[in-house]
Amino acid sequence: MADNPKKKGRDRELVSEQEHEVAYLMKAAKVSRQRALEAIREAGPNRDKVMEYLGKK
Repeated sequence: MADNPKKKGRDRELVSEQEHEVAYLMKAAKVSRQRALEAIREAGPNRDKVMEYLGKK
């Protein structure tokens, strides 16, 4: 994710293991922190693939 959360562009398509991004995934997909981190590690940094991995797409 971009250093500036208001910045739009390619960074919006990516997700990392930063705390605020994990918190967003937990809320958006209604999963535990552990499950969100697992999804990022297994599906890679692409936000769409992470959500698909979590079965939310």
